[in-house]
Amino acid sequence: MSKYAKVLVDIPVEELDQSFDYRVPEKCRDVIRIGQAVMVPFGPRKVTGFVIGLADETEVEEKKIREINRIIFTDTFFDENLLELFQWMAVYYKAKLINIIKTAVPAGVVSGQLKKKTVRIVKLNTEKDEIEEYIIEEGKKAYKQAEVLRILLKADKDYTAAELARLADTSASTIARLVEKGILKYEEIVQERRPVSGEDIKREGPHEANPWQQEVIAAIREQLDKGVHSTFLLHGVTGSGKTEVYLQVIDYALQKSLGAIVLVPEISLTPMMVRRFYSRFGDQIAILHSNLSAGERYDEWRRLKRGEARIAIGARSAVFAPVNNLGLIIIDEEHENTYKQGEYPYYHSREVALKRSKITGSTVILGSATPSLESYYLMRKGIFRLLELPERIKQNPLPPVELVDMREELKKGNTGIFSYQLQEAVRAALGRKEQTLVFLNRRGYANFLFCRECGQTIKCKHCDITLTYHASVDKLRCHYCDFTLNRPANCPHCGGNYLREYGHGTERIEEELKALFPGAVVARMDLDTTGRKGAHQEILEKMEKGEIDILVGTQMVAKGHDYPNIGVVGVVSADTMLNIPDFRAAERTFQLLTQVAGRTGRGDKSGRVIIQTYNPENYSIQAARNHDYKKFYQQEIENRKLFKYPPFSLLTNIIVRGEVEQQVIEAAMALDAFLQKYGKLILEILGPGEAPIAKLRNNYRWQLILKFRSYKERNYVLTKLREFLLEYGRKEVVYNIDVDPLMML
Repeated sequence: MSKYAKVLVDIPVEELDQSFDYRVPEKCRDVIRIGQAVMVPFGPRKVTGFVIGLADETEVEEKKIREINRIIFTDTFFDENLLELFQWMAVYYKAKLINIIKTAVPAGVVSGQLKKKTVRIVKLNTEKDEIEEYIIEEGKKAYKQAEVLRILLKADKDYTAAELARLADTSASTIARLVEKGILKYEEIVQERRPVSGEDIKREGPHEANPWQQEVIAAIREQLDKGVHSTFLLHGVTGSGKTEVYLQVIDYALQKSLGAIVLVPEISLTPMMVRRFYSRFGDQIAILHSNLSAGERYDEWRRLKRGEARIAIGARSAVFAPVNNLGLIIIDEEHENTYKQGEYPYYHSREVALKRSKITGSTVILGSATPSLESYYLMRKGIFRLLELPERIKQNPLPPVELVDMREELKKGNTGIFSYQLQEAVRAALGRKEQTLVFLNRRGYANFLFCRECGQTIKCKHCDITLTYHASVDKLRCHYCDFTLNRPANCPHCGGNYLREYGHGTERIEEELKALFPGAVVARMDLDTTGRKGAHQEILEKMEKGEIDILVGTQMVAKGHDYPNIGVVGVVSADTMLNIPDFRAAERTFQLLTQVAGRTGRGDKSGRVIIQTYNPENYSIQAARNHDYKKFYQQEIENRKLFKYPPFSLLTNIIVRGEVEQQVIEAAMALDAFLQKYGKLILEILGPGEAPIAKLRNNYRWQLILKFRSYKERNYVLTKLREFLLEYGRKEVVYNIDVDPLMML
């Protein structure tokens, strides 16, 4: 019976990052709860908001208190545990609380654009014996009505009028007449939009765990019995059976009436993961990822909220899933960059999961063959507990990795994309009816068009980026803002005729492989071929059925997929990732090479991995060659320590952007002047200077990178910084504060 509610209003004004007290209408006092969406007066208009507190008293003058107009939904969108998580995120990531909540709540629901889907079905409205009597009496002259009734008497499912009319070979008007007579009735029911149904997937029991898996499972079960927060780092080589561990510990959690969240980094991994989980748990699974329709996502969210589903599987934002009695959070491939939100609010699912587990007392499992350096460092410090799966399930050896020095290939006269070694390996695999995976982390046909007369490249008019050439549509495209341009016949700078394609992407790799191996079925899996809903799954199903001989792709083919018939993995250029201006370049190179190498040698075949590179001596490439994570870690951790990069500092990347370059420069300089006052609390300030991508979507970009010694110092400085920006920040520019950035571009 609370009289007042604290409401967080949805107003796009940075200064209004606070709640306001409203009077609860008397008729709503029994039903109002934290987490509900409400409509409230704000100034001259009505706006939506979320209830984040309830009280019997208020410090605001009674005459100034306004009343809530209405409760939009009686269902709550979050509970007090999730609210605590959102409030922590707002402080940690320096984001508005309302933006955090809107990230977690199903899109379109609060605004009323998205509602429960209802369907009108036909039901019997008379006793069975009366209907049978009607069929006997009226059946000869109204035989279609009689047929409708016979179908409904035998039916074991619900039918719409259209479905029923089709079965009875009649029209909907026949059913309408029976409704008019009171024999039948229409009834509105909620129809759930399900992305996957467990009915079509064969159920199976747990697989027999090997000794390493048994040891890991026992340790996690013991922790679940304790019911207190703990974090495990599950370091298992590719093909070691991490998924079976996940399945068995989730099964144990369900037996203890605990719910679970499973995060996967890529939508492309979801179909395979979902199928395995459905085979074990059926409709206790709910799927949450961005490729679902808004309706499907909302209905899956509701199933979790109502407790009909107890396991949420999805990408980054599934960390907010309303799982009842949460006991277990699993983050598969925990090292992946995709767990970091690339736009405001810049949260990281791993850090959010760790905080949520502390609030709820649940267990976290961070699984990876190539753990992030920060996670492995925390394990070495004793903060995370290490669990290991050092062998593949069938004790198959990890595949041998061959390095091809492309400088030597040039000396041999090979100026093509593929080394002689890789060509021979693919040809041999085709002869053995084995599949090949060819990896290049760059899509498109050519990196850019270059004029041989004036030396200029063709750049995006909105971004400081060269346009990538896509031969399939004969267009140039910006992979940042999606600006497209028809391929010009002449150089737009000098009018010259000598425009040449430079570099190569997956589209060109696909074309060259088709020319080299004309009898082979070659397919491509990248953002250009998987934009359509269901496209990922179609490609992967064809791969599984053996309908594809050679699959070309970007990093979405490099992880998580388990196909025993892959005999060869080829990496076209290991140097692509190394040349990115980022201190994590070596780590990403090692992780991707190790993950893609792990796609072969999983069945009865040993497999073969060929990595082409111009830098064979690089320590990350050498460590990937030997599948040696610990060797890579030792080298990389020394480099990080030397230059005071994470985990030896805490980073914040501040991007200042705007449409007028001079205003951006002045704002960045003013920001730097302010931060210098706190120099004793900041380990190092890099910048201000142009960001590596100096212009993006018509915005000029300058950057400051801050290094801090501790969370306390960083939080203090960034809090003062936000206060400064609210009071003195230029209105013509935007300030993006990215805490714990993964990309510095």
